[in-house]
Formats: sequence, structure tokens, C-alpha cells
Amino acid sequence: MQYINPIEILGLSSAIDVSSIDVDIIKKEKRKLFADIDLSDNGHFEYHGLQLTKGDCEKAIDELANKDLKEFYLYLATNKKLNTFLVNGNDAVFTNFQQDSIFKLPDFIKFISPYFASKFDKALLNAYENEDEEQTKAILNTSFLIAQSDINVAYKSVSINIENNIIETKEMKEDIIDENGDWNEDNIPVVMDIIRASFPTEMINCLPNYFQSQILKIAKEINYLNIAIWDNLDDTQVCNDLLEHILTLNISGLDKPTFEKNYKIVSKKNEARIEQEKNAPVLKRYAKCLLAIIEIKKQLEIKNIAPKMAFENAMELIDINEINQLGSIGNEIRRQFALLFRSISICSWNEHDDIDNSIKFIEIANNITTDEDTNSKIESDLADLISIRQDRKKQGAPVQKVPELGIFYGIGLQIYNDTRYFTIFHIPIFAIDRFNLEKGWNSYTFFGKLPLHKWQKGLNVTVITLILFAVGFYIYDSNNSSYSNDDYYSTTTQDYSSPTSTNDYSTTDPIAEVAEEPIEEFVPPAESEYKGNQLDDGDSPLSDCFGSGIYSGNATLTIKNGGNSDAIICLYSVSKDRTIRNEYVQKNSSFKMSNIAQGEYKIRVFYGNDWNPELENSCGTNGNFESDINFSEFDGTEYFEDSERGYTNATITLYTVANGNASSSSIDQSKFFNN
Repeated sequence: MQYINPIEILGLSSAIDVSSIDVDIIKKEKRKLFADIDLSDNGHFEYHGLQLTKGDCEKAIDELANKDLKEFYLYLATNKKLNTFLVNGNDAVFTNFQQDSIFKLPDFIKFISPYFASKFDKALLNAYENEDEEQTKAILNTSFLIAQSDINVAYKSVSINIENNIIETKEMKEDIIDENGDWNEDNIPVVMDIIRASFPTEMINCLPNYFQSQILKIAKEINYLNIAIWDNLDDTQVCNDLLEHILTLNISGLDKPTFEKNYKIVSKKNEARIEQEKNAPVLKRYAKCLLAIIEIKKQLEIKNIAPKMAFENAMELIDINEINQLGSIGNEIRRQFALLFRSISICSWNEHDDIDNSIKFIEIANNITTDEDTNSKIESDLADLISIRQDRKKQGAPVQKVPELGIFYGIGLQIYNDTRYFTIFHIPIFAIDRFNLEKGWNSYTFFGKLPLHKWQKGLNVTVITLILFAVGFYIYDSNNSSYSNDDYYSTTTQDYSSPTSTNDYSTTDPIAEVAEEPIEEFVPPAESEYKGNQLDDGDSPLSDCFGSGIYSGNATLTIKNGGNSDAIICLYSVSKDRTIRNEYVQKNSSFKMSNIAQGEYKIRVFYGNDWNPELENSCGTNGNFESDINFSEFDGTEYFEDSERGYTNATITLYTVANGNASSSSIDQSKFFNN
């Protein structure tokens, strides 16, 4: 449909008013126009870049027979910017656009809308693709010139653009899942550049409520892409940025909490990874330190070093204060060091019988700040060891059975008070380092008294022994070269052992692995239980917002809803300055609102689908549509009469019924819910 202004092509733009343009003048100017066309080189009339034939001109001129259209064309002939925009889409009209009183006439909007909507569509797409936020807003501010029946035309191109980008996003997701594409850990950051270019936040958020369901679709598809990257490539930064981008969009409904939850999961993981990369040099240094102390523990276990030396060597490698000052990234390192020192303490006690150094090691473990469970276990171990050491001090020096290295057997001559006896004797030979150090062996010295026979006990005799013959037998058993706790201590002591689950230290990687917290599963956008839910025609779901309806008078309003969305029609009383009625009308249905009092009213409509009685609306009460949300207000006001002369029986037809008579403009939901 091409707009041609007959007033302009006839050269009548300077006419003062419609009455001055009569039939005779039109005929006269028409003959001149056709003569010019006949004399032209190509048989056309050039009109704002268009080449018009006689037939094109004839058809446009015929419309001047309609008085109302004649008036509209005359106005447009004087509004050069708007007139030119209707012809060729020149977007200069949006610069300092001026409101005129004629715009309030529903018939004018109905007339101009088909031409304006198609040019509006192209201008909006151009500004949107160029990410010209200022121009986009300026264009959208003129949307009141579009009738509701033409709204789909006006937003068609931008809607297609968004839908194509949604499809591309879906294809990226499928390529990542199927591993058929070229996406890998090296180039996956490019995804974020594509998403920002495809769905620029500033531009998306400029768009009216008409696009609300499509914006939610964008958010869902980006969320699915995020899950695919998380599951297949594990790039927390890209996932974090994708979810962050979703939350910059103007989205509402049940899915927003899902996106927020997923963002918290990924953000926490991503922050941990950034912190880990930032502290990588520190982690590497302490990982090497950890491995070095593990080696000390191994040497202690095979008894190549003593606990005292092990302690000194370990203290040269580690600075407990520095470890405790590490941030959250040091949590697992601190835990591993604490458990390692506990393990060395166990080895010092169980393998080396060194309680003092065992306590030193467990005290170091106790000084390391770690999780509550680990600290609790270490504190308990420290208390047990201290208690054992105190018990030993109370018992005094222990009696030890020293292993015999050999025995001398011999024949000797014993003299008891001048009486000579031959006797067979044996003398145990002990380890030199134990000789004369332990109690109870004074009768076994080389030059002391030999053990007496029973019959000799109690006699006060002097014994002189002459060794006549002696044979030494050297007996050595390697199994008796050490001693156990049971041999050494006369009382039973507590067994001090380590749980197998906490003493395993991996040395396969030079950088210690930091244990990761379990990551919650991502939650895909939920399928609402209210999908497809509708109220009955005539229900008043917003009474908690607007108060009880006022039912008085005889006027009526019949609403025919032939659109693709359910609707709540509200009557706003100008005199009462409040909404006095709200009635639900299902799509492809009609309802008659009765008992309307005489007065002037504004008609406002809340469009949407999937009524959710539990979802909060902008009024702060429960009850809202979940999808396809849009708010509009009929242009101008409607006067309902209820007097002796009669009463009004009005009918309105909501889009997208052909030739619908409801001329309206989109409004913000805050205005809709303003009582």
C-alpha cells in the first residue's frame, strides 16, 4: 500500500481550509497534472522519488470525495516531515516530533496507521540494528499513531530479527552439545560477543511490552546455551557472563528466579576459579612444600630420620602464619597441611615412641586454621597425647626388658667359708648401652656375687669364684633388635592411630588439587502449571488493586476479543479518578459489561495469556499473566450517556480482528495500575 497525498500532487497544499478545495478546483488541477504527465519524457509524475502513473494519481485524487479524508490530506500536506515519511520513510520526522491535536482523533489514526506502520517498521529495524538507542526511543515515542490492528506490521521486522538471532543461539547450543561444531575451550569466549551483538541490552530494553514474550524466549535460550557450555566445556567465565546478560534484560514471570539461582551458582564457581588463577604462584609454592613434607613423613616411617629431625626439617619449609593469612583459596591447602602434620604426629608416636615430638607435630596441626570438623579432631588428639604424657610422668621411669646378645656358660669353683664347690653358671651378656643403666641386674655383673642356690640363701657367707672353664654362645635375633610399646610400658596405653580416610596425600601432581564444593544442578526454566489457564468471561481478577466495582446505570459496553491474547478491560472514570470496573474476556470471545453510569471514561486493556493467580503483579497483589503481556489505552475518552434521552450501548473490537474499531496506544504498566 503506497501513500500518495492528492492535495500535494494537485498543488493545493497552500489551501487555507477544506472548504476552499471544491470539485471544480480539483478537476482543474487534475487536468493540469495529467497534461504535465503527458508532456513528461517518461509519462510519469515524480513524487518524492516515486514515479506515478496517471492511474496512481487518479486513484489518490478520488479519495478527496471523502470530506474527512480531504481534511486529513490537507493537514498532512502542511506537515511536511510526516507527509514525506508516509511516502518514502524519511526518518527526519522523528527529530523533534511535535504532537498535534488531530492525533487524538481515532478516525485520523485509523486513516494514517496502515501507511505509518509499514514505514515505522523499517525505521525501527534500522535504528535497532544500528544500536541507535536515542533514535529507537524517538521512533517508539510515535507508536501512538499506530492502530492496534496494525501493531503486528509495525513491529514485524524487529521481531523477525530477534527470532532469527534466537534460532542462531539455539544452533550454537546444539553444536556445543553434539560436539559437531568448531567450538572448544579456546574460542568459546567468542560466544559472549555473539550474544551481546545479537541481543544488545540497551536496545532490547527499549522495546515495548509487545516484545515481552520474545524477550523471555531470548533469556531462556541463552540459559540453555549456558548449561550446554557448563556441561561440555566447563568455562565458568562465559557461563557467568551469559547469565549476567540475561539479568540485564527486562524480564519478569516465573523464570526470573531460575535465572537468578543459576547465576548465583556460576558466579560462586567463577569467583573461586579467578581467585585460584590469581593465587596460582602461591598455590604452586605451597604444593611443593606439601610434597616435601610428605617426603619427610615417608623418611620418618622407614626410620631414616628421627622425629626431632623431622620436626626441624618441616619447620624450615613452612610458615604457619603465612598459610593462615591466605584467603578462601587456601582453605584446602590449610586442611591438607593440618592433616599431614597430624599424620606425622601419629607416626612419631606409633613408630618411634616419641611422645614429645608427637605432641609438637599435633600442636602445629592445631595452630593451622581449617574447617571445624578437622580442628575438632586435631584438638581431641592433642588432648589425648597430653593426657598420656602426664600419665607416664606419674608412673616414673619404665622398666625395659633388654634383649640378650649372648650367654657365657662355664664351670667355676666357689668357696664358701673354706668349703670348695664346683658349680655350673651362666652369665648373660647385655647390650653395652644398657649395661649398668637398668635396675635389677646387679647380681649379674662380672665381678659381683653370683646367684646363690636355694640352700645358700640366708647364709652370711663369702663367695669366691674361680672360672675354670667357660664357653660363650653368641645368639642374635634380628627380630629382638627393637622393642614395642607393650614391652616397654608396664601399663596399657591408648592406641593413637589415624583414620584411613584423612591420611591419604596425593603426590601425582606438583600442584596440590583443591577440593571443590559440589555444584548444584542447573535448573531449566520451569513449565508453569498455569500454562493455558484462563478465567471466566466477566471475572474481576484485579479488584484487590482497584477496589470493588461500581455497578449503577444502564449503559453497556460490549467487548469483542478476536485477538491472540486474553484481556482484562478496565473502565477508568475521569470524574472519580479511579478504575471502577475490571472484566476478564477470553481471546476469541465476547462479553457485555453492563450497569455503567453516565460519565466520561478511559478504556484500558491488560493483554496476556496463562493466568497465574499466585504471580504478583505491579499493583503488589496476586494475579498476573505469565506470557504475551501488553498494556494499552484507547485514544481519547469515551462518553457513556444514561439519561431520559436514552443510554449508550457501545461496542469495541480488540485486535487482531479485521477492521477492528479499537484505536489505542501502548502504555506502561505503572500507568495501567495507577488507580
